[in-house]
Amino acid sequence: MFVRPARSLTVILAIIAFCCMVSILEGGLQSWSRNRLSIITAPSHEPPPPPPRIVDFWEKWAKVMDKAKPKIKPIRLTRQASIDGSDKANGDRTPSQESVGLPEKDWKSLQQSHSKLVGAAGFNTTNEQASSLFSGTGIVTVAGGPYLPPALLGVRMLRKTGSTLPVHVFLQSRAEYEPEICESVLPSLNAECFVIEDHLRKDAPFKVEHFQLKVLAILFSTFETVLYMDSDCIALRNPAELLESEPFLSRGFISWGDYWKATEDPTFYKIAGLSEFPKGLPAKSSESGQMVISKKKHLDSLLLAAYYNVFGPDYYYPLQSQGAMGQGDKESFLAATVVLGNPYYRVKENLGTIGYFDLKGEFHGGAMVQWSATEEYASQNATDKKKPRPFFLHANLPKLNVARMLDENVIYQPGTEKRIRIWGKEESTRQMFGFDVERMVWNEMREMACQLKDTMRDFNGRFQICRRAQEHYREMFEPKTGGGV
Repeated sequence: MFVRPARSLTVILAIIAFCCMVSILEGGLQSWSRNRLSIITAPSHEPPPPPPRIVDFWEKWAKVMDKAKPKIKPIRLTRQASIDGSDKANGDRTPSQESVGLPEKDWKSLQQSHSKLVGAAGFNTTNEQASSLFSGTGIVTVAGGPYLPPALLGVRMLRKTGSTLPVHVFLQSRAEYEPEICESVLPSLNAECFVIEDHLRKDAPFKVEHFQLKVLAILFSTFETVLYMDSDCIALRNPAELLESEPFLSRGFISWGDYWKATEDPTFYKIAGLSEFPKGLPAKSSESGQMVISKKKHLDSLLLAAYYNVFGPDYYYPLQSQGAMGQGDKESFLAATVVLGNPYYRVKENLGTIGYFDLKGEFHGGAMVQWSATEEYASQNATDKKKPRPFFLHANLPKLNVARMLDENVIYQPGTEKRIRIWGKEESTRQMFGFDVERMVWNEMREMACQLKDTMRDFNGRFQICRRAQEHYREMFEPKTGGGV
């Protein structure tokens, strides 16, 4: 029996429609399956979680510090300590004749609070816990926002020394976490990002910011042996030289000096429980842009330094600096080490400076030069003492953020369009460092400007950042006919 043509056509169309629907459904299911898989396997764009053992360790001692918090009103300075005579301040430190003027009842109250931390159960055996909490050796820095480009530059320059040490870059908050930089760029250089706030409980007893970040970054890093470097600090030589030799091996802590003489109130040492002003302290104050520390020898020093920083702005910063230049965390690390009687080495060679002269003949300092502790220590008993070679360059003014350097015109003589080398002439640079460090830095910065112009947040939207960085490098370091270098 034959089906009528109209009905036959209807059946055929129905079959075609059914097949199309099945095909669409299969494609949709496959697409959904692929999307679901991609969601599962895609990068989370989350910083790595902090180790619970370190979070628990800090939480325990944060509670102790909270119980040991000062009970007196915040110290308010009426004047800054004088730094006159800093250029002649060498040898051993003598007690400052200036004081914040604390009444006896106040400094004794601070003394009682201080003793609640250092006298707490388990504090004197803290160093013995270091091996179960930390391991390995690495470099730690604090960055984020406009300080992330200099930190990345520092890592790139570190690799030029031949160092393969891992690097931990600590950010204050998740708002500073840049996924592309933290999950691709830095890992390619054996560096990774961590967030300090992730290590803190939501009900943490005190707020952490600014100067407190440095000591917490060191404490929160999983490294047992830490070379800490500010984000604007550059290693000029392989850090292995410092970490694998004296004086670090026996002392476990190396610090460097600042330009100015120390100005702490002698009352600080009474508060810390010492019977007299410590002997053998260096005359100059500290510069904490770089430090080397072993937690096995100095975990207790770090906890005490954290205490000084947590309660620093209202109490210990004015006690340790009296408002003098650079007041902040810089004195807390050596102070904690001295108070606890722990071993340390302080580099004696005075801080160096590099910069340029403007058209009026005035000098503009651009970076601080810190010297090799290893070479200084090795030559201390030699008859023909040699000046140690430069080891770190702390580029504090201007910060080495190429985007901001270009926008703020710091690459020109003030008030002109004449380009400058911010660290001086090539001849003097090579004489001090053995190579043209400014040229090497600018080579790295121009590459960063071009490779990361759309990736690094602080580079986004900067007018022709790649072209301008290339142009400055070409004009100053690859001149067509002499000059410039």
